[in-house]
Amino acid sequence: MSPTRRGRQRRANPLCRRADVVRAWTTLVLGVCLVLGAPAAGLAAGWSAYAYNKAAAVEQAASKHRVRAELTQDAPKAVPSEEGFGGVEKYRVPVRWVTAGAGFCSGVALVDAGLERGDRTDVWLDSQGRVTSPPKPDADIWLAAFAIGSGAAAVSAAAALIMRLAVRRAADRRRMAEWEQEWALVGPKWSGHRA
Repeated sequence: MSPTRRGRQRRANPLCRRADVVRAWTTLVLGVCLVLGAPAAGLAAGWSAYAYNKAAAVEQAASKHRVRAELTQDAPKAVPSEEGFGGVEKYRVPVRWVTAGAGFCSGVALVDAGLERGDRTDVWLDSQGRVTSPPKPDADIWLAAFAIGSGAAAVSAAAALIMRLAVRRAADRRRMAEWEQEWALVGPKWSGHRA
């Protein structure tokens, strides 16, 4: 049997209501949106977040500079946990560095655990020469972009599924109302009972 003949038979089927056709087409359209639209929304949101955060990091890096500083006190030792030593712990420790115009400068910087007095570390300074945080690393920018993109894809997929459920419920209510109307006309003829 050819596909066109099968399609004509389906349309001629008295049991197939308009609500069934609307439900089928809506399921098809929302399925395409789910398969193509959710990933596209995720990619668009992720790339947008990456571009924004990368531009902010470049701007941050332009307003900061790195110097080599010397610790003036020991940093506390890393604290072991149940699983052993965790990630790299950082502590606020006094440091000093030499600048071209001002000579020795000092401040408090976050340094790795276990460094001792006299050890050298990199410190980031802002345009006024104050100790500040380093520019955001590229890995953090990618991680934020991935999180935002995943969230956007999940929200898009959830919206498509919620719409499908809403259309399904509306189509079912409509179909049941049509069945009740037709049964009110046909039921008394079949059962012999008059209302």
